[in-house]
Amino acid sequence: GSEAPTSSGRAARHTSSMNAAQTRSLYRKILRTAQRWPSVKRAKVIAEIRSEFRENRHVDDPEKVRALTSEAHTGLITLRSQSGLSSKSTDLDFKFGEHG
Repeated sequence: GSEAPTSSGRAARHTSSMNAAQTRSLYRKILRTAQRWPSVKRAKVIAEIRSEFRENRHVDDPEKVRALTSEAHTGLITLRSQSGLSSKSTDLDFKFGEHG
């Protein structure tokens, strides 16, 4: 049988909205961690995080999104280690590159 032309579009939108929700969650976790970061440059770092996410909010290429998300996750791990927060936190249970 053949698929209706809109079914793949719906699947792509569903995947996109799931990725958007995961990205927003990751963004909030990074900001919360950055707000606890013990540095005189904290405000500048938070502004840079917001700016970078804002600049990339319209990226829709799945590979680019995966790369940016991976980079953001690495940044979160780095911030957590520099903030003295455990990297074993459940906040870090984030999966990359999974195809559904």
